[in-house]
Amino acid sequence: MDTTERIMPLPMLANGRSLASEVLECRADPISTDEELLERIQQREEEALLALFRRYHPLVFSIGCRILRDPGEAEDLVQEVFLRLHSRENTFDAAKGSARTWLVQMVYRRAFDRRAYLNRRQFYHGTDEAAYANAVSGAKSLETDVVERLTAQQLRAAFGELSENQKETLELFFFEGLKLAEIAERTGEDIKNVRHHYYRGLERLRQLARELTRDGGDHEDDRKGDKG
Repeated sequence: MDTTERIMPLPMLANGRSLASEVLECRADPISTDEELLERIQQREEEALLALFRRYHPLVFSIGCRILRDPGEAEDLVQEVFLRLHSRENTFDAAKGSARTWLVQMVYRRAFDRRAYLNRRQFYHGTDEAAYANAVSGAKSLETDVVERLTAQQLRAAFGELSENQKETLELFFFEGLKLAEIAERTGEDIKNVRHHYYRGLERLRQLARELTRDGGDHEDDRKGDKG
């Protein structure tokens, strides 16, 4: 499914209108960091919302297509995500991790929630996507476990526990929205090796997620004590 050339509609705001025409003409903001943009969005700055939309809507749409397997549903996900960013549900805190990690986790949570809703409504019933859902249910449950258990800060810390190959593969998958075949092309690795790095890395992240949440975030201190 090609998501690179799709033109996305501008996000709708809480009052049901699209971004104002004068905002549409504003230039991209290459200077502000993601963190600064999110903080400005919390102050209801529409230019900041548009700048972040331009920066991230391809990634959000790509994740939506991968999880939801439907371009229309992926478009709706993009709208929902940026509407939430412009609402009081934007709870981003720079002290707890990077904006990119926080945003990606939010997108995955919303996509998984929507997928579950569509499954309950038998949206995929009788389609090839139903077979697809069964085939990848194990991988999706792994992703869900990792995304739902870890904060943005914990997720970044957990990535430091992976091998270099696992870390690169999962960073490209989660934070760049690449498919496994695209990761193989980007890294020059055989697709079988990429798939191995992905599943082993994801399983390791889930293990770390369980340890961190079980120990109340003291896993790192325990590991240091064990080394001593």
